[in-house]
Amino acid sequence: FGASSQTDAFLVALIIPSSIMGIISTGLSTLIIPIYIEKKKKNPEKAKIFVNQIFLLWSIILLVLSFLIFIFAPFLVKLIAFGFQGQRLDLAILLTRYLTPIGFATVLTGLFIGLFRAERQFLYPTIISIIGNVLVVSCLILFHSLLGINSWTLGRLLYAGFTFFALFWVLWKKKNLFQKFSPRYVNWLEIKEFFFLLFPLILTSSIATLHQIVDKTIASFLPVGAIAVLNFAQRTYTIPLSLLALPLSFAIYPTFSSLALEKEKRVDYSKTLQKALCLSWYIIIPCSILFIALSQPIVKFLFQRGAFTIQDTVRTSLTVSLYSLGLFAHAANYFLNKAFYSFKNTKTPLIISSIIVGINIIASILLSRILGVAGIALATSISSFIGFVLSLAVLHKKYFKFSARRPLAFQAIKTIIACIPLTILSFIFKPYLSAHLKFLLLLPRFILVGIILTLVYLFLSYLLNLEGYRIIIEYLKKTLSKYKK
Repeated sequence: FGASSQTDAFLVALIIPSSIMGIISTGLSTLIIPIYIEKKKKNPEKAKIFVNQIFLLWSIILLVLSFLIFIFAPFLVKLIAFGFQGQRLDLAILLTRYLTPIGFATVLTGLFIGLFRAERQFLYPTIISIIGNVLVVSCLILFHSLLGINSWTLGRLLYAGFTFFALFWVLWKKKNLFQKFSPRYVNWLEIKEFFFLLFPLILTSSIATLHQIVDKTIASFLPVGAIAVLNFAQRTYTIPLSLLALPLSFAIYPTFSSLALEKEKRVDYSKTLQKALCLSWYIIIPCSILFIALSQPIVKFLFQRGAFTIQDTVRTSLTVSLYSLGLFAHAANYFLNKAFYSFKNTKTPLIISSIIVGINIIASILLSRILGVAGIALATSISSFIGFVLSLAVLHKKYFKFSARRPLAFQAIKTIIACIPLTILSFIFKPYLSAHLKFLLLLPRFILVGIILTLVYLFLSYLLNLEGYRIIIEYLKKTLSKYKK
């Protein structure tokens, strides 16, 4: 659909049920892990009863919220996209009502995924997510000529419904959850304590969502397609975050939660956190540099077809470059926030989020006047870096009384040094990747360049003895030794 008014309307419509409800989903998915682990350690059966209580109460709350979103869709759309008028406004309202069920499914799916992660089971939710995404793509391919933009709507609804029922069935069938719902089982004191801890998390998530909404609101006053450009750029620069940093932070969070329970393991905790950051940066920093150097050929390769024009590529590639400046900080914040939550400290992330969103709003307004939609991306990178510095400083002062900052800085500097040859090679290969070829003809070129750059980076990692490289090699050696046995 390109960077069009239809795409703008759909993305605004999607943010209302999915992101507003996602405020609850993120907090619920995050908090249920340490709470469930702690309760299960004491009494597995009571832990199941507690989960059943949370599921029942939130199902009732979400049904009411979904009804309110459906009724007040016109007000919510106008609140988020001040600049929308005419057909774009009417379409956004209609699509918001179509997409309302997504919010209900999003929150409870977040609860289900949190329970899987607490059990250290990551494969099944991943497979379900992949199948769900295949459904979205299939709807776009099969029905776009018949349904237009609503082929996207249908795909998103099928994704939400499928992931909800698939995850629910496994937890119900295999884990015996959600099978006992009786008022006499409700422990209102536990529920009250849970909601007390959840409230700051919801506020933190709401601030993050406000961040997205403000970006969309500012972009709604820019030329048509600005919101779509933001979306395409976010889809691009978050690829390494989605593939590595986010899954790794989810995978390590149960370990954080277990280590946080015992003070004598605080040194082990600090080492684990430092290794996680080093491994994350080992991948994220070179990705950031490559996304800056090769943003235009990458965006062209991914999107330039259909209604997506050369002009859209130019606007999106600049936005990707400026987003990528803050990739390393964005990745680190995943781990630092999980560290706070493992100590059941939900207030500090709330305060830090409030600060960085305030900075982002001011910076987005000012920079968008100079750089257009790309200014919003630069503001995000600046605010992410400030959030990283604040989070690291508070964690170091409050929980980890050791000199962890110097080794982290040293590893980051060595990683940047290793990336200098990659930057030079990227500019050398840029004309080769910018050829006017179709997707399938460009794909082998990207694969070849990717292999060359990876081999060069691995060689430099070995010479500089980067910690991220050592972690990966040690893991591979352990895996191979277990396989041989």
